[in-house]
Amino acid sequence: MSGLYLKAACVYEYRERRGEEHVGRSAMKVTIDDLWLKNDDDGNPPSRAAKRSLANSRDPMKANVPEKWRKSRYGVGMRWRCHWTIVKDGRRVQRVKQFARLAEAQEYAAAMEDDIRRGRYHDPKLAQKPFRRVAEEWTATKADIKPGTLRRYKRELRIYINPQWGDTPIGDIKTEAIQKWVNQLSEGGYPADRKRGTENTRALKPRSIRNIVRVVMGGVLGHALKQGYITANPMQSVATPRVVDDDDDMVFLSIPEVEDLAIEAGRVKNDPQDTLIVRWQAYVGPRIGETFALQVKDMDFPRRRARIRRTWAEDKDGKMILGSPKNGKARWVAFPEFLVAGLERQCDGRDPDDYVFRAARGGNLWVNTWRSRIWSPAVRRAGMEDSGVRIHDLRHTYASIAIANGCDVKTLQSQLGHSSAMVTLDTYARLWPEKLDEVADAVGRARAEELDEAA
Repeated sequence: MSGLYLKAACVYEYRERRGEEHVGRSAMKVTIDDLWLKNDDDGNPPSRAAKRSLANSRDPMKANVPEKWRKSRYGVGMRWRCHWTIVKDGRRVQRVKQFARLAEAQEYAAAMEDDIRRGRYHDPKLAQKPFRRVAEEWTATKADIKPGTLRRYKRELRIYINPQWGDTPIGDIKTEAIQKWVNQLSEGGYPADRKRGTENTRALKPRSIRNIVRVVMGGVLGHALKQGYITANPMQSVATPRVVDDDDDMVFLSIPEVEDLAIEAGRVKNDPQDTLIVRWQAYVGPRIGETFALQVKDMDFPRRRARIRRTWAEDKDGKMILGSPKNGKARWVAFPEFLVAGLERQCDGRDPDDYVFRAARGGNLWVNTWRSRIWSPAVRRAGMEDSGVRIHDLRHTYASIAIANGCDVKTLQSQLGHSSAMVTLDTYARLWPEKLDEVADAVGRARAEELDEAA
């Protein structure tokens, strides 16, 4: 018999019809045992006086219970035990759960009987799996996502989630406890596994909390529900901080701010290439990994186009490898005229397979290295360290400049390499100026023109 079937004081009837196996079963029964008291050798149950004395005594060893009614484990551990039998993978396996009070055992037994009648039964032993093991199972199912995304999931588990929940049985995680933890993430003071100082106490941004709680922890709990480890998802009623306009952590720079950053980047190592990188990011809008993967042969100067066909990304082991762009498709991006001269100098005299932006020794640039050695010092030099500006915000800045100058959704989607126009709209919808009055006036003009022609 395959699957998991409950059997406790019930009868299974097997019938063979048309080559199929039919299973019928009666209402199940969970048995409750008293682990402290027994009948005496003559079969007489404990007296009411003995039971009353035990119930009223804080110390069972001081209760007036004669030895003839005491079991060998009298006074040790919890008194009441629910037990039943399951058939799992063709084998009968007994399951038990112990309680200190009879009322608790009776409530549990009644709930379990109701669950089996309604088809909601799950093996309570499965609920004892530590969260950490369930998380490992969940990440193992993510073979269809980008290695860098999987790497981020594992990082958030390691730093933020497992320090709080790793050793907790999956069935013991409650909504109230999750909500308290979410509040700590918003305010600071949460447990974390970080290498630097007191950064574990800093408040996280709403978008980060949403990803940690909803995407990663919610994914693990959803996996637990699907596997039958839990009967309800405690994440369902948890409230996370609202992400305002979905861009609460975006920074949109003005053009003078972009230029200040570009100039300061070039001054860090006295290398004009770094100035060009900042401008390229802000006025063309690719992802930084795509930029550092560009080769000379990808540049089409007469058309002012660049072919984005590769990107640097992390593999499952955290190593940087060349792969396809985020949405899996190559694309052409356009760059403005004022960047041509600098880009041509970058490519002049180089082989087609050379990188456009390259390290001092001619190899590729590493994103993390450039961020720490060039970007961060440039941000400090420009006096913008309190703005929270990231390299990726240059991409957002491009979008804001393009939209302000009339770029439509489909064109921006193509330039940025979004998988769909909906992604572009979800990210930047509020940046498009409201044109309701313009549309209303245009409709009015069209009506007037049509009526004039018909008159």
